Amino acid sequence: MNFGTTQTRWICFLSILLLTGNVAKVTAESSLSPGDRSGNVWTVEQVVASLKEGREPSVSFEEATYSSLLTEPLIVRGLLRFTPPSTLEKEVLEPYRERYLIEGDRVTFESERKHVKKTISLEAYPALRSFVEAFRATLTGDVVQLKNVYETTVDGTSRQWTLLLRPYDPAGKSMVDYLLLSGSEGRLTTIAIRAPDGDRSVMTLRRGPSK
Repeated sequence: MNFGTTQTRWICFLSILLLTGNVAKVTAESSLSPGDRSGNVWTVEQVVASLKEGREPSVSFEEATYSSLLTEPLIVRGLLRFTPPSTLEKEVLEPYRERYLIEGDRVTFESERKHVKKTISLEAYPALRSFVEAFRATLTGDVVQLKNVYETTVDGTSRQWTLLLRPYDPAGKSMVDYLLLSGSEGRLTTIAIRAPDGDRSVMTLRRGPSK
């Protein structure tokens, strides 16, 4: 999986916006928090509803990319923003500056280091469009649309849950094996993306400004 391609970067960005800690081997396993006495297993409907309720307009992130093309993980930091109903933005601040923006069906990528500014239409990228629709569904609480695009598996309780997403569409499967979201109640803390070739990206979200 070449994380240098614009399309792959966009998939990582979109996955991030759904968004404890670094994942050496991504699994869908979750244990019950000692403080959670209810033992009530959560459903995908409860997870999506809580994410909609708990989402913030802006969060800081640290993202680590692991690839066979890299001798060591690539780590970047920046800010994520979501403006309802359909504007998504990822701004990389360190160690270089890049910006990814989705407004409706228009996708824009800007990079200072590459001296590039490119805009595409989602109509030309069906697989990317399906990811956009799915993530917007998650951010707006539309669990029906999310299930139309992904096979969903939830494990854990409100105190500690994971949501495993596997694309149904063959085009999506060719780029992403699965996505694993981790969180607590309405707070999304980590999202891991694994490609069919084993490359992966792990992002940790933090509340407050990026440092």
